[in-house]
Amino acid sequence: MINPIYANARAKSLEKFLLGKEKYQRMIDCDSADEAIKILSEVNFGGGVLISSPAEFENLIDAEEDKLFEFIKTGCPFDDLKNFILLKNDFRNAEAYVRAKYLKIDGDTMTVKDGLFAKNDLKDKIFADDYGGLPDSLSKALLQADVEFVEKRASGESINNLFSKALFAELKQVTLKDKYLKDIFSTNADCINVSIAFRTRDYSVAKTAFVDGGTLSDSQLRILCEEPFESLKEKIKGFKHSDYLNVAIESACKHAPLSEFERLYQSYQVSLLKKDRFINEGVAPFALYCFYKLADLANVRIIMTGLINKLDKAQIKDRLRDGYEG
Repeated sequence: MINPIYANARAKSLEKFLLGKEKYQRMIDCDSADEAIKILSEVNFGGGVLISSPAEFENLIDAEEDKLFEFIKTGCPFDDLKNFILLKNDFRNAEAYVRAKYLKIDGDTMTVKDGLFAKNDLKDKIFADDYGGLPDSLSKALLQADVEFVEKRASGESINNLFSKALFAELKQVTLKDKYLKDIFSTNADCINVSIAFRTRDYSVAKTAFVDGGTLSDSQLRILCEEPFESLKEKIKGFKHSDYLNVAIESACKHAPLSEFERLYQSYQVSLLKKDRFINEGVAPFALYCFYKLADLANVRIIMTGLINKLDKAQIKDRLRDGYEG
């Protein structure tokens, strides 16, 4: 068994290798994507992976993500945190392979990195209709998907909703015991549901896609679906994260994407744990490092994409997630 005190100390020691806000800004200030890649090479981002042009920056992110996932798998003493971060990939890979099984397509092209389960093992189990040993919510989703495909009721949307709901049902159970993970999970669920409500503007349609585990009640979600955007700000007083919701409403009134609203929610896990960054016990120190690192990966993608497409530097900065500050 991994000693939690040792694991937290090790995670804390790795923070000095994070990029953080200072290096984000240095990259944004670069005149070209090539210069930004040089900054990444200075700190060995990508672990020595060679790329022939800045357009291949995803290879560097992949290498860093591999290291993070291996660190979590081998060094994390908190099973709830491990499941919370890694299970998402298992559900996505399972969805890809069940589609491949029935549609006779190459599922490998639709998968992401291994989660708790190796992709090849997951693929073998799904093609053999053997769902033993998988999380209960995942095995039920696979069985339901089998039924929908056999009965020719399956659609891209219905299968996506099925696995999304199953993932959140599983994560709800995973995060019940830890206050930080429970808060982060419920906030993520709220973000998904608000986005669905604002996209559909039809409660009867939206409720088939809503995920479980958020703080917003059915009646509140109905309001978000049906109330005119112009009068919503008055209606949401008292809702959790109403400040975030106001950002979404302002975007919706302008018929603009909800990107700033989603950025706020995606930053929430770091913002929450930062407040207790001097705590040395429990899941918080290890979780904070993991979420810092995930923010690094997301922000490198945002910066490099912005530089390659010659976006305004202020616009790139505004898209960044909250990250390590040093």
